Amino acid sequence: MLNAPVTRRRWLAVLLALGCALGCVAALPACTGGGPAQGEPQGRPADEGADSEPAADVSGTTLRVLAGSEVQDMLPILEDAEAELGISVELEYMGTLDGTEAVIAGEGDYDATWFPSNAYMSLFDEKGLLVSQETSIMRTPVVLGVRADRAAELGWDEESPTWAEVVDAAASGEFSYGMSSPVSSNSGFSALVELATALSGTGVAISADDVSLVAADLTRFARGQALTSGSSGWLMEAYDKDASAVDGIFNYESLILQDEGLVEVIPQDGVITADYPLTLLSGRGEDAEAAYRALVDYLRRDDVQRRIADETLRRTDATTPDDARMVFEIPFPNRLETVRALLSSWVSDVRKPANMVFQIDTSGSMEGERLDALKAALVSLTDTGADGTTSLLTFQPREMVHFVEFGSEIKSEKDLEVAADGDLSDVRAYVERLRTAGNTAIYGTLQHSLELAAQSRSDDNVTSVVLFSDGENTDYPGIAEFSSWYEATPEVQGIPVYAILFGEASRAEMEQLTQLTGGRAFDATGGDLTAAFKEIRGYL
Repeated sequence: MLNAPVTRRRWLAVLLALGCALGCVAALPACTGGGPAQGEPQGRPADEGADSEPAADVSGTTLRVLAGSEVQDMLPILEDAEAELGISVELEYMGTLDGTEAVIAGEGDYDATWFPSNAYMSLFDEKGLLVSQETSIMRTPVVLGVRADRAAELGWDEESPTWAEVVDAAASGEFSYGMSSPVSSNSGFSALVELATALSGTGVAISADDVSLVAADLTRFARGQALTSGSSGWLMEAYDKDASAVDGIFNYESLILQDEGLVEVIPQDGVITADYPLTLLSGRGEDAEAAYRALVDYLRRDDVQRRIADETLRRTDATTPDDARMVFEIPFPNRLETVRALLSSWVSDVRKPANMVFQIDTSGSMEGERLDALKAALVSLTDTGADGTTSLLTFQPREMVHFVEFGSEIKSEKDLEVAADGDLSDVRAYVERLRTAGNTAIYGTLQHSLELAAQSRSDDNVTSVVLFSDGENTDYPGIAEFSSWYEATPEVQGIPVYAILFGEASRAEMEQLTQLTGGRAFDATGGDLTAAFKEIRGYL
């Protein structure tokens, strides 16, 4: 049956929807291109003419690559490539949208990028000058994974729903889900585009004018979200820790297939496919170009394509049509203004508002540069005039923010509900008044912070605690006593604590704490607090 869901090892072949705005047709899994969402490669594909040209000596060359965190599962394959080719591949990870904007702005010193998709990059006029070559390495669509028992109850194990039916189930409370943040994660962004485009009913790429027309349905859809994340990988980790928390998750097919308890459900209206284009940036020199071409040729080799398919569960040229199932490919927006309108609507008006407690350490050890860095990081979350997606990581209308400043004890507290006009002057004024003194009573204060969060938690918001400290706990209770209190206090359970590692903060304790509460630790030991705070915002 054409639209029936599939389980773990049944692969999906992607065909393009008729009327795709980019007007391309993707082939079955033998296709090397990225399909309509990604557009045509810039420059000559890396593997063109590879058989006729002698292999260049690339030994000793380092290729610096800005990549999505999703490609970490490719590290064993890359290690073998390095050993065979004699090159070094250095990966730095960043979200697709943030990373794209960083490259456009000329930030960092990278030879190449390897994001799940270049679709967002293709919306910028600068891409033509920035990109020398790009070649798709592997493919995976963004789909819905549903717990087997719930898929059977909903009937989605027999016939896939339409996107409208998914919305109805979410709005009625019949279906709860997890999804990564569209602002920071390509899988969440792709899922949002899939949904909005299907709901628009136009059969072509969604426009900025369409965003307001589907906002009501997007709001209904958001009622069902019970788990959020800033990354696709962590979303799976959170789901695996407590699979009963939600009925399903929107994520890459390759990740869904790794969970035996999930049924892959592909909405009838279609999906968006990530094609992982390894992309050489312009002007990187002959050595970088030769290393790039050698790496691409290696990854595109038949035996390596087979290995990628087997080890990562992504589709490659080694995936046969007999294993594949045809579905529609939803067209990606063809204008940057559309993407920004859609994301702005989601963040400001549609999604469940965040309910956050920021527990801020201003003990004596924070004196000087550390306090200055903390103030700058917090103020960055009030910069509504920032460019691109950065502006969407600031505190947003409808959100509740509660600050708890502590040292040896709680020093001050501040409640703020962000107004419709987004005025954040009160937050900036509060931050500027922060002063250092005292020791570091982390866990006693954290009990208070969690109790505050619990008081304002509801089904209509997403509640969390953000803990920042530059040192180890110095007062009673410690982590052991806190853990006992937490296990005995059901009203605070289920509220994740996100901890920022900074200064002399105990990594072991913070990781123990975040594991206990279902949160995550973010590393700012390198000193970039602003980046850490902005990364956390993708999880709230």
